[in-house]
Amino acid sequence: MQDIAITSPHSYGTLFRPTYHHRNVPAALRNVARQMLEAGNPEDVGLRELSRRIGISATAAYRHFSGRDDLMASVAVEGFHELTAALQAAVTGPDPVVAIGLAYLEFALTKRGMFRLMFGPLLAQRTKYPALRAAADAAFQVIERAGLSGEAEGDKDNAGMAAWSLIHGLSSLFIENVVPTPDARQLAQQIFANASRAGTKAATAA
Repeated sequence: MQDIAITSPHSYGTLFRPTYHHRNVPAALRNVARQMLEAGNPEDVGLRELSRRIGISATAAYRHFSGRDDLMASVAVEGFHELTAALQAAVTGPDPVVAIGLAYLEFALTKRGMFRLMFGPLLAQRTKYPALRAAADAAFQVIERAGLSGEAEGDKDNAGMAAWSLIHGLSSLFIENVVPTPDARQLAQQIFANASRAGTKAATAA
């Protein structure tokens, strides 16, 4: 039996009154917070509002989280775990440069609210939230190990940062519609393929 059961599947809004079996209050709060993030209402996500939506007292919520940032850091940790799993699955493909880049982009496009949270102001406070720091580092390490930038072996730190900059920057441009395109995935695939070829040439020359 799952810890959380939603017995009233109304969509997000004034009629949203899910009924939970409160065996895992933190998971219930994170679940509804994620729904609100993806609905495009991050400013509404707060412990009191979340408590109201799942039918518990605010006092009960504060037993698990010290405040909004504490809860949202916990949600972001989930997001980084999911991103890392997607990247790890992609890196086994024949061209890890393209595969990881597209997996990262797919995560950003399909979980925009989560993606914005993960790389928002909370990430700058990752020393305050050790679990968030560890989860973010795990995602970065997958990209770093793939060697997407094609830098020389002795410059791994810069290589990893260059790889993440390319992938994250392009994904951010797409989800914020800074670079409007009818097919972001196709354009991204071309860009990542070019990066892969450039990386191969650089590694060979080194």
